[in-house]
Amino acid sequence: MRAIRTLALFLFATLPAVSAWSAPYCVFQTGIPLQCLYVDPGICQQEAENQGGRCVGNPAEFRTPIASGAFCVVESNGAQTCVYPDYSSCQDEADNRGGACVAAIPVAPPPNKGFDPYEVKRPY
Repeated sequence: MRAIRTLALFLFATLPAVSAWSAPYCVFQTGIPLQCLYVDPGICQQEAENQGGRCVGNPAEFRTPIASGAFCVVESNGAQTCVYPDYSSCQDEADNRGGACVAAIPVAPPPNKGFDPYEVKRPY
């Protein structure tokens, strides 16, 4: 009986640490807080479709890729393919691969130096 009480005390003591942990993928719906419960992006994507939302990366856990494409397919093995210009094409490929479609951070354009009339240009 004493061992059971000790085990119960241990579980209650560690409960806040377990509840503070969050998964890297969340279901996003307008007007509802992020539901960050998913470790596998494919399962997150399926649940998001069932709820009428989108699977997104948890801002506290998942580093959104910086890419030239607007959207990325993220697979459960961690592979990221960021070549999709729109959500629908990314979503179709994510369904085929069993992953999730997440928005990418766009690549910053190169700085525009402007025109310099005194710039030295050498022939190649």
